Amino acid sequence: MPNDRALPRRARRTPLADNREIARSETQPDRRIRYDGPWASAASTLPLEGYLTRPRPFARLMTAGVRRPSRVAALIQLLLKIPRVRLVLSQSPAGQVLDEYFNRRSLGILPMNRFCRGTLLLPRDHSDYLRGRHRQALRTNLRRAARAGIQCESMTDAGRAAADVYQVLRCRQDSLTEPELRDWVSNLRQAVARSEMTIAIARDGHGRPLAMAATTVDDMVCLINQGFAATHEARWALHDHIVQMLIARRVRYLLADGGGPFGALGFTSNVRHFQHLLGYELCHVIPVVSVE
Repeated sequence: MPNDRALPRRARRTPLADNREIARSETQPDRRIRYDGPWASAASTLPLEGYLTRPRPFARLMTAGVRRPSRVAALIQLLLKIPRVRLVLSQSPAGQVLDEYFNRRSLGILPMNRFCRGTLLLPRDHSDYLRGRHRQALRTNLRRAARAGIQCESMTDAGRAAADVYQVLRCRQDSLTEPELRDWVSNLRQAVARSEMTIAIARDGHGRPLAMAATTVDDMVCLINQGFAATHEARWALHDHIVQMLIARRVRYLLADGGGPFGALGFTSNVRHFQHLLGYELCHVIPVVSVE
């Protein structure tokens, strides 16, 4: 057996090096499972959006998997190694809605809203959320929104909120057909009228709505059900308004709906990049209803 001196310099191991590697692994999360990590980047190129239990989406996924097996391997690694977050839900109307949401299953078996969710862990103070070099893009865009005179508010008047939602969608009509616009407005008007739904609106300096978000807020968890923005600055400002609202209410976790059964991996690259800059991380969620 060769002694340690016979090994190449790069391959030599010492107890001190081993201890440093162990300490580094304990203090630094595995970059491969991060939102911007190589596994997420590879897995997100698979066609993961939509209902994969239907024949055509499933066939597309299988075809892509055969052509690019390394991407399927990355998805499997993420499913195995992504951390799990236990979300305690209250028995309030909002908690019941979230419990139903997280327990939806495809074919009665596969959970639809638990895997690879983009999750933002909210700090105790808003200044902590803005601090650090990783939030530089957030601070820059919030300054731009402030210079543009954008103001945000949470709505309590369902009728006014519905009218504002319609105006925001009209601003995006270039990407929506008229029938799609009517469907969105109809669905969102019904959502706005629900007691467990909180509507946040961003406005320009003249009071015109530029962005909206419909959220379900429970004691520990907030879910963004729908969100639209007519301008880049309004999008950043509205998200920060939601974060401030949730921190004031001591909510700990913020998630966004959509993406398919593998959550954030099914989002477009623009949405994933936006969430990454905002501090979201990939997590599997485990909902637990409070006994109180």
